[in-house]
Amino acid sequence: MKLRPEWSQRLLRKGVLVSETYELFAAWDDALSEDQNLRSALSGRFKTAGWEREVNVTLHRRLRHLDRIRPLIALAKGGMSIHDWRDCLRLWIGATEQPLHDFATGWLFAEHEKGRYQLRTDDIRAFFDKVAGTRGPNAKPFSKYGKLRAARDLLKMATDLGMLDGHGPIKTIASIAMSDDVTMFYAHMIADLEGNAAKMPASRLWRIAYMSPPDVHVALLRLHQFKRLNYEVAGNIVQVGLPFGSALECAEKVAA
Repeated sequence: MKLRPEWSQRLLRKGVLVSETYELFAAWDDALSEDQNLRSALSGRFKTAGWEREVNVTLHRRLRHLDRIRPLIALAKGGMSIHDWRDCLRLWIGATEQPLHDFATGWLFAEHEKGRYQLRTDDIRAFFDKVAGTRGPNAKPFSKYGKLRAARDLLKMATDLGMLDGHGPIKTIASIAMSDDVTMFYAHMIADLEGNAAKMPASRLWRIAYMSPPDVHVALLRLHQFKRLNYEVAGNIVQVGLPFGSALECAEKVAA
């Protein structure tokens, strides 16, 4: 299910909404429509009706690929902790939404590899200028303030997804430690997103968890040793055998 990351200023501006999305997915009922699920799970949970509308519209936008986001629904309904589930949500958003995709797999990963510790909004303004130019000739250009605001929103998204720490203007690059269940989910979801399990070990999507190829090798070898998947390496030849046919099947088993 190869997907091209899409731009949405709404999703960037309103943010990740981790707890709201988790609550929605944990209570998801396939017998109801998307609107009915939103009302059932979240109606009356917010301080103002205006913010409730904003949350509903934003989550509706994020549900545009409902069939493909079902693994995350399965994990939440199965009772995965919100901390582990957020790590799984990070992969989905990082794979499907711009500018977080380019930020996570490009600029931020590179800075993490260099050993960078802290960053501010000003540090990513040049990056944002560049990535904003990829939206196409018909996209409305950002104003000077719009770019600053969007850069702040991008840092907040990365913070909410556990890639950065801090509540003030200075953010710290976080340390990400994923459980074996989450790593299993990453392996299956990345295989789905790449359209081929053989491409999974070398995928750039692992960078969303700050994992370089050697880190992926160690993680997959650990899962192999615990007999959770098959991972054989002989020189430049890598053979991967995943126990489940899809990320959805993996999610249903992991969260059971």
